[in-house]
Amino acid sequence: MFCRQLLGTPRTQPNMLESAAAIAERSPGKGTLDFYPLYYGTLALYQHGGTEWDAWNAALKPALLERQIKNGGNEGSWNPEGAFANEAGRLVTTAFAVLSLEVYYRYLPMYSR
Repeated sequence: MFCRQLLGTPRTQPNMLESAAAIAERSPGKGTLDFYPLYYGTLALYQHGGTEWDAWNAALKPALLERQIKNGGNEGSWNPEGAFANEAGRLVTTAFAVLSLEVYYRYLPMYSR
């Protein structure tokens, strides 16, 4: 969905609305976090906007912040979770978490809201 947004696909096109709904169904905070699709879902829904983004963002922040390591040598990072946990490791997992939390500081909205 994010790639289609970059290519200029209108927000209101049926497949974009369907994609937004499908991503929104996988809202953060529902079980294990899979950080790779979480990041790209965050990018796509941020650009899409609307109720899907509002609900996703409201679930994203607490889901990530409650999983952030608060003490010890790994303080500030996230434990690897999800389908690519072994391959990604702590560094990539933490990068995806931080990039997801700061999406609105890094990207301008593509669509008028």
